[in-house]
Amino acid sequence: MMRATDGGPGSMLLRLKVSVVGSEPAIWRLLEVDSSLTLDRVHEVLQAAVGWRDYHLHSFTDTDPYVRLRAVNGIVREPRRWVPLDLMEDSDDDLPETDWTLGQILTPESGPLFYEYDFGDGWIHRLEFSGTLPLPANAPRARLVAGARRAPLEDSGGIGGYYDLLDALADPGHEDHENLHAWAAWTAGPWQKFDPDQLDINAVNHELALMFPAPCANGERSGTESLTQELANRMPPGLRREFRAYLRGAGLDGPATVEAAVAEAMTAPYLWLTRRVGREGLSLTAAGWLPPAVVREAMTELGWARDWIGKANREDQTLPVLQLRESAQRLGLVRKIKGRLVLTSAAKRLLDDPAGLWLFLARSVAHRHRHDSERDAALLLLLEVAAARQTEWGGFLAAVSFGLGALGWSTRTGAELEPNTVQALLVDAQDALLNLGIFDDRFGLKPGTVKPGQAFARAALHS
Repeated sequence: MMRATDGGPGSMLLRLKVSVVGSEPAIWRLLEVDSSLTLDRVHEVLQAAVGWRDYHLHSFTDTDPYVRLRAVNGIVREPRRWVPLDLMEDSDDDLPETDWTLGQILTPESGPLFYEYDFGDGWIHRLEFSGTLPLPANAPRARLVAGARRAPLEDSGGIGGYYDLLDALADPGHEDHENLHAWAAWTAGPWQKFDPDQLDINAVNHELALMFPAPCANGERSGTESLTQELANRMPPGLRREFRAYLRGAGLDGPATVEAAVAEAMTAPYLWLTRRVGREGLSLTAAGWLPPAVVREAMTELGWARDWIGKANREDQTLPVLQLRESAQRLGLVRKIKGRLVLTSAAKRLLDDPAGLWLFLARSVAHRHRHDSERDAALLLLLEVAAARQTEWGGFLAAVSFGLGALGWSTRTGAELEPNTVQALLVDAQDALLNLGIFDDRFGLKPGTVKPGQAFARAALHS
């Protein structure tokens, strides 16, 4: 047989109804799909359209896997099964999904096609032929026309386990209600609230369009990849889709500018320090600390002395001043040279430019980090600030933890990062946001001035 090719669009769209077998009320999708797509690409379309994360193995078959075949004229027809190439070595009878197109298999005469995802949970999808129509020029090669309800949660135990989960979530008196609620929230993640009845058709079609992009002139990519796009492109396909949907609703297209008075108020701690250091620099103590008089002055003039217990005259024992000076060093405003604290050339230019300093700090929070893991954590934190959906530090921490896992960060043994590890990765960005007033209450870590904070986060993510 001649090998199928998927280099470009065919001339016909297949309309097919996809139903998750056993779901009641039904989880279904009505799709229009280019008949020339090979089954490996159809797999990608189904993952996006139904809403799976592509964590598990899959296969296609022309026979319901859970229905026993009957003999016809004494002969039992052998079912055909199409699998990814990496599963071909497990069986001599399977067919490569890359060699067959949807139009070759799903026809008015063929009967339904079945797609199984996750051989453990056994999610069976019934694909039924519903008609054909021409594929207009420049039309999408896959489109979701209609549907109902989101995909079940991954690893929820098959269709029976999923409905047991929904029953427990709906019953506050269920003995496992709280534990299962926490599991469902963690599994769904921070980028989409778990709602069994939710389906965003526009978001699905956005992702389907990205699967088959129109070629750019000369084969070149247009534009420059943003920081958030770069994060998305490093994630597994399933989570990438959820992350991009979250980005579209996160308000990143809002204003990324600030009024002069607001900039001066937000950058006040950094302005005070850079101006106090001055163009001539500031002598440090023999141990390399800020002089006691300067520490007392900082605590008084920045309004931090009111809530501080102690003399507030030694930098090593006065946490707010220590954090400010170390943050200013990390962000590229000051540095130590031969027993003196001196301004960088950038800081000298910004001594009388609060708005410029505000933008400089936004760029520094996004880009100046000691390790790539700290950079990713900072960008995920900035995204949550821009989205303004979290109200407590625990929510920020959980969202960043989930994002770091999606980006592949783990312990050396492959385990998920513990909250204290994620907290340590966020220390530098957290200190900067505290000093800027985006977070207040240094020990409760609650969002403070939300709108200016959102604008700052947008400026950082656009830098």
